[in-house]
Amino acid sequence: MNGDCIDCMACVRVCPTGIDIRNGTQLECINCTACIDACDAIMLTLKKSTGLIRYASENSIKNNVRLTITNRVKAYSTVLILLLSFLTFLLVSRTDLDARLMRTAGMTYTSMPDGRISNLYNLKLINKTHTDIPILIKLENFPGEISLVNKNSTVVKKEDYESIQFFIKIDRSHIKNWKTELMIGLYSSDERIKLIKATFIGPEIYN
Repeated sequence: MNGDCIDCMACVRVCPTGIDIRNGTQLECINCTACIDACDAIMLTLKKSTGLIRYASENSIKNNVRLTITNRVKAYSTVLILLLSFLTFLLVSRTDLDARLMRTAGMTYTSMPDGRISNLYNLKLINKTHTDIPILIKLENFPGEISLVNKNSTVVKKEDYESIQFFIKIDRSHIKNWKTELMIGLYSSDERIKLIKATFIGPEIYN
């Protein structure tokens, strides 16, 4: 195709960075391939072969050597497939709701007048969906009461986060150790969507 260029300047006019690709690869090139499309369109109207502007190595142009699958190409392809597979796994396994539960800093436990022990917790929820999610908090493995602070119900708005404070109140007779592991379920429309662990602090029992 030596001499096929007709200096129509189509490749220069469509280039978003204003370079002349006929002078070879340049730093400003963003690999948008607009020049390739423009040149191929002109070649087709002139009934000449396309590919005057294309991706090619110097060796393939001088010696007409076609691209071969080398060990390096295989290695890069394998790494790319692994990265794409890992990204797909992250997208598929992503949960609609992220939850982070912590006991309120600087507080241990409170002995209530009715004999129960209470702990104060902070729950941070992140809604990754495009719909609001109503949340109900339940104790799963222990008898007790969950009391929200300044709230009657909780709704995590779409693409937003919500911070919730609540007390867990447990009868003293159920507390056998200084630390008790609790399982807390987060429910939406009677379906459990998250199960998180919490540590309940109570008075030390001496035998």
